Amino acid sequence: MKNIKIKTAIFYADKQEQVNLELLGAKFIKNVSVLDLNFPVYEYKNIYFFYIHSQIGLINSAIFAQTVAVKFLITNIINYGACGGSSSIDFSKMKNQLIFPKRFYLLDAKTPWYQPGQLPFEPKFYDNNLLAAQNFNLGSSNSFIFEENQVKDFQFVDFFDMEAFSFAQISAKNSLNFYCIKYLSDKISQNLDISQVNLNIKQGAQSAAKYALGLLEKI
Repeated sequence: MKNIKIKTAIFYADKQEQVNLELLGAKFIKNVSVLDLNFPVYEYKNIYFFYIHSQIGLINSAIFAQTVAVKFLITNIINYGACGGSSSIDFSKMKNQLIFPKRFYLLDAKTPWYQPGQLPFEPKFYDNNLLAAQNFNLGSSNSFIFEENQVKDFQFVDFFDMEAFSFAQISAKNSLNFYCIKYLSDKISQNLDISQVNLNIKQGAQSAAKYALGLLEKI
């Protein structure tokens, strides 16, 4: 693969979201160094890609996404991972579904002059998910959203996580193709038992990672 250009990186944030890709048909090729950490390159149906554990949080996600984008000159970012549902979401109905958000907001951005979720002089939101087939809003924060009062200004947000906004923003600023795949692990003010949340994360990661691999042939 010496002269093969790798154009895609698949990112996940939580260790619980890591999947044994070889069981899904991928082949390990080698490790590469990113920020002094080693991450694998895999091959799936003659397509090579990076599989990056960005670690949890908006800052970690932004740092790893920007570093990989610049160092390896990728053109596609795929992010899959768990999210929490707002009070309006039917958890039991959507628990086993993949979610493809349309708009991404920054829950930590609040000023007197801009609408909630908008950084000063930045877009109101990002809507660059090329998989977006559902009219869902996702909000990202460095805090885990578990109480209604945390998002009282964000009644328009359907799902919450801790990284997708960063991947959307880095993709937009670097003119990269962005693909976001989410799934439910919990619901605000409910389903907060950590062992059950982690189990939901692990189970959902299997279908999300499988979808991500299938996407490689189409991009």
